[in-house]
Amino acid sequence: MPVWNVAAAQYGARPGDLHANITHHLDFIHRAAAEQIDLLIFPELSLTGYDLEQALALALPFTDDRLSLLQDACVEHKMTIVVGMPLRCEDGNTVGAVGFMPDGSRVSCCKPKPCADAFSLDQHTPLVGLHNRSIAMGLSVASEEEIWPRSAAELGADLYATGKLVTEISYQHDEMYLQRWAHKYGMPVLLANHAFSTGEQRTAGRSACWDSYGQLVVRADQGELLAVGRRDEKGWHGEIIPLR
Repeated sequence: MPVWNVAAAQYGARPGDLHANITHHLDFIHRAAAEQIDLLIFPELSLTGYDLEQALALALPFTDDRLSLLQDACVEHKMTIVVGMPLRCEDGNTVGAVGFMPDGSRVSCCKPKPCADAFSLDQHTPLVGLHNRSIAMGLSVASEEEIWPRSAAELGADLYATGKLVTEISYQHDEMYLQRWAHKYGMPVLLANHAFSTGEQRTAGRSACWDSYGQLVVRADQGELLAVGRRDEKGWHGEIIPLR
């Protein structure tokens, strides 16, 4: 398997300030570039903050020119970047994510609509990237919903990435399921969590990565940082990189 450096950005959003968040995303991207990161995942709604009502009012189409700074940085550093943001779609605004590719292209991923029987959904998690470095994006989905990691494995993803706001109360629950999917499907899993709490939502931090055996590679603590997983000929190795 080729060398691959992936990172979860444990990011602290500036609530409602799109310009400040774009600039702060670039801080993380430049820090990741210094560490030769190939894939950088931000948590859900990282571009606006986790206040859902406020975030949806700031929704953008994924082609919006204001995102060009992120696209340019992605191309410059030959890095794949997934950013959590509200998206403006034909049928309204919704929580989603945008993936910026090193070749200058973009892909969008919208939060799936609720369904009484999620396992009957005829849809798959978005898959991007190249052979041996493909990423399935499970942004803003519940960790226990097996349809998403299962579809990622069926599509041959090399890593399942999810960005969330995981609270202190729910962290153990989310961790258990993400570890389970990594082991069950033989597929590394990367979790990006928020660094700062929002209102009554008290973030746990502790962004993490598990290898294809379900073994913990790295788990962050609190604050703004990168939780880095590095794959080489010997397997996966973890590292915590402070933002500054």
